[in-house]
Amino acid sequence: MNEQASFNMQVLDALLLDYATGALSLPLEVLVETHLAMNEDSAKTMNMLMKLGGVLLEDSDPVSLSEGALENVLKAIEQDEEQQPHNSKRKIDTDSALLPRPIADYLPDRNNSSWRRIGIGLFECDVVFGNDQGRAKFYRISPGTAIPSHTHTGTEVTLVLQGGFTDETGNYGPGDIAVQEEGGEHKPVADNDGECMVFAVNHGDIRLTGPIGRVLNLLVN
Repeated sequence: MNEQASFNMQVLDALLLDYATGALSLPLEVLVETHLAMNEDSAKTMNMLMKLGGVLLEDSDPVSLSEGALENVLKAIEQDEEQQPHNSKRKIDTDSALLPRPIADYLPDRNNSSWRRIGIGLFECDVVFGNDQGRAKFYRISPGTAIPSHTHTGTEVTLVLQGGFTDETGNYGPGDIAVQEEGGEHKPVADNDGECMVFAVNHGDIRLTGPIGRVLNLLVN
């Protein structure tokens, strides 16, 4: 196992543990929950973590709840439901039908105006999660298309939903999670056998690299 693969596994283990304890922001919670629906090995790991948590809870001494605890829990549930997308009238396309919940609830159809073309064979769509930290986006990448080389000012966690891509760290297919550290630079290229669609959560900005990229960064900023 190379250094990047080892790092990816460490981050994935941390994400699964944080998911089990409810410590993730909503964007990462949706990402991990979708990954669990697509990856049998991670689903088995999560099942083990949940069973372990149940054993530890049974062995814990009971404690008294603070005044208003139930009311606070119900309010938190209500706020969470308000943040969920209301897509009952949204047109369901083939992409959504093939994807597990909860990610399918956030994916607009291909004709939705929220999709923006940001390059040849490359489209993006913002996903709004209220005040949760991190910026979330869907990306659609045409077969064989290379995303310009870029770096990150914060950690990026990407889940492959359809198709696949290859970069300097390896090859990623449906259900795989790829992680880029702050300062990491890469140039993903979509596989040739079909469009690649990913869901990415960024805790920083994306900065294009190379001569042309640096000029574009100056124009944008």
